Amino acid sequence: MTLSGTPLRQRVKRAASSPAVRHALLIFVTTRVLVSLWVALVLAVSSPPTSPDDTLRPYQGVEPFSGGIAELSLGVWQRFDTLWYIRIAAQGYSPDDVSTVYFPLYPTLTRVLGTVFAGNYLFAAIVISNLAYVGVLYCLYKLTEMHSDGASARRGTLYLAIFPTAFFFLAAYTESLFLFLTLAAFLCAHAKRWWLAGLLGLLASLTRLQGVVLVAPLLYMYLRDRDFRPRRVRPDVLGPLIVPLGAVLFIAYQSLLLGSGPLLNTYQASLYAQFVLPWDNIIATCQKILSPEGTFINVLNLTMMGIFLAMTVLSFRGLPREYGIYMAVTMLVLLLRRTTLQPMVSMSRYVLVLFPVFMLWGRWGRNPRVQRLIVYPCVALLLYLSGQFAMWGWVA
Repeated sequence: MTLSGTPLRQRVKRAASSPAVRHALLIFVTTRVLVSLWVALVLAVSSPPTSPDDTLRPYQGVEPFSGGIAELSLGVWQRFDTLWYIRIAAQGYSPDDVSTVYFPLYPTLTRVLGTVFAGNYLFAAIVISNLAYVGVLYCLYKLTEMHSDGASARRGTLYLAIFPTAFFFLAAYTESLFLFLTLAAFLCAHAKRWWLAGLLGLLASLTRLQGVVLVAPLLYMYLRDRDFRPRRVRPDVLGPLIVPLGAVLFIAYQSLLLGSGPLLNTYQASLYAQFVLPWDNIIATCQKILSPEGTFINVLNLTMMGIFLAMTVLSFRGLPREYGIYMAVTMLVLLLRRTTLQPMVSMSRYVLVLFPVFMLWGRWGRNPRVQRLIVYPCVALLLYLSGQFAMWGWVA
């Protein structure tokens, strides 16, 4: 069957002319080029040490790209969690290290695509992340447009793209893939495609543990569609309910086939993490800031927590209830984890997946003052944090 004169060709033409597609590609290409040039410039000018170091620059046995264009274009993204994903893609999991806290979908896809690129797993991981990021921008546009209008959708996707830690969408991290699966699950749920929504949620929980929270908003949407009447529930209710199965399967694999210890023990022993009550996390962060070891990153994490907690409350007022549920459950999960070295560690990165915030900001951004309040600090912090990341500075 050829494309010429077929409905498939018409679909391709419609997709290419879609405002959501055009805007997503414009945002992606612009940020990809500008951020890549910026981090390459920072690396070239600052010339930080990039040789492997178990404490400061832990490459996890992955060969670093060093010197010339290779380092400026690829090596600059060889940082922190990326090295674990690349190592897992190349060598698989080990029961004796921290690799088991990294969920399998992203490194598995990286391994598959990496074989196409002759074993260049870093490039493969970046390609996967970037393709997913285009999907994120498209899906966020469609969801925002569904509840507001096209102008709000354009602003909302822009605000996401310039958020201070948005450069992680371009890096070999799971943020892009996880958020794409999450947004796609919401779109399918709105279309009442419950099995597909559940499958996407399951894949999200195979990407990151917090993916299991999708069961709450998706199940709420299903029950609302049935007017909360038990007699109207059908077998497709299993769609939302299978979401946690991804995480369950991975934990079972760790225990039964890999022979690793419980995931909680790995978090505590290797990542110095513990599970606490949310207010304990907030108090510990405040104490850290007031101590001699307090840093700007601690302040940033606490600030982001405060902003997104407030936005959680506002999302219940300004958006359909499922978005507030998603926000509330995700924020609760994020606040339950604390590390002894840095309370609320990576909070400024983790909040990237709280997409309802950007839907609301897109709506509010019609006010020029609000737009400036969002854009100016975000761009300044995006440049600072991405530059620090390029120099092996821990930011999130």
